[in-house]
Amino acid sequence: MQIEKVVEQKGGMFKIVMDNGDSFKAHEESLVRYRLMKGTELDEAEYERIMQAIQYDQAYVEALKYISYKLRSISEMHQYLSEDYGPEVISETIHRLKDEGYLNDNHYAVALKNTMLNTSDKGPGSLVRELKKHQVDQDIIMRMADAFDSEIDRERMNRIKARELKKHRGAYRQFRMKLQEKLYQKGYNQDHMDMITFDDDEFDETSHFEKDFEKYYNKHMKKDGSYASRQKLVQALMGRGYNYDMIQKKLGGIDDEFI
Repeated sequence: MQIEKVVEQKGGMFKIVMDNGDSFKAHEESLVRYRLMKGTELDEAEYERIMQAIQYDQAYVEALKYISYKLRSISEMHQYLSEDYGPEVISETIHRLKDEGYLNDNHYAVALKNTMLNTSDKGPGSLVRELKKHQVDQDIIMRMADAFDSEIDRERMNRIKARELKKHRGAYRQFRMKLQEKLYQKGYNQDHMDMITFDDDEFDETSHFEKDFEKYYNKHMKKDGSYASRQKLVQALMGRGYNYDMIQKKLGGIDDEFI
């Protein structure tokens, strides 16, 4: 069989059309390596050998493009290649990438740890979850988690607290509970929580209390001043984290207005 024409396409790819109607795509590198030009004669065995070799070349080139955007784990690369290639091609491609230093789960873990540490509020637990998802070796995971943990200090934890406090609307006690819950979800533990400094004077909840009090007063007591309604109001405000004495003082002031 003979190559009838070679048509250039996007991304450094070429379409090779055979005189029997068959066609296939090859990267520019393969075009040069196997001398795929118009008029080239190929017997059946040579044709099959080139087809197989081109698959390996294409998988390798696609893998390099995939890595060029950011570092990838071995598992991530395996999943990516499995969309278009069989086990043998994937295994050989990954082996080559590892040999050439393009794929290395330890390097991937270090990069991910540094990214989380420097560009996010996430903690070591989040790193562990992400690395497990990518099937990184357990020894690497534990080393990276320990390294991440050693770099967490009071400044980081209090910076996160300050940022969250600016967004908070409500009782200060509620903020402390919500912050702890959020930090656990982000992968921090109790030792990290203990680094945070809390000061009741750093947040004035008065305006938020007044708004919440009005909201729940209108809901529970505006039309019904019964004891049961009063208790519902107190429970609702305590559920928002407000101090019982503060609530009773406000209710006492309202009672005084009607004496």
